[in-house]
Amino acid sequence: MPKKGSKQPYKPKKKFTYTIQDIAELAGITRNALNVAKAHGKIDHEDFKSVVTFLTKRIIQQRLGGDIFAPTGLTESKTKQKPKRTIASSRKTKKTLRHK
Repeated sequence: MPKKGSKQPYKPKKKFTYTIQDIAELAGITRNALNVAKAHGKIDHEDFKSVVTFLTKRIIQQRLGGDIFAPTGLTESKTKQKPKRTIASSRKTKKTLRHK
């Protein structure tokens, strides 16, 4: 126990930051959908209590609306981009027209 009148040991405070993109990913929605929620007054991204309340409600809605083990944020398969398919042209060439 420290002596009376002595200074407390220095403990640096940790500072946590989050972005709008982080909130959207955790809620499982796009940034545009989050902006709509902000416009409707459902979330204030600058108020931490509002962010936690919004995310909690989203998680509960997702659990009640479907699978109780459904992920709340983006899953690995959604974040990976699928290879683009090339679509063959349906236009007939001169050679195919001559054979018919």
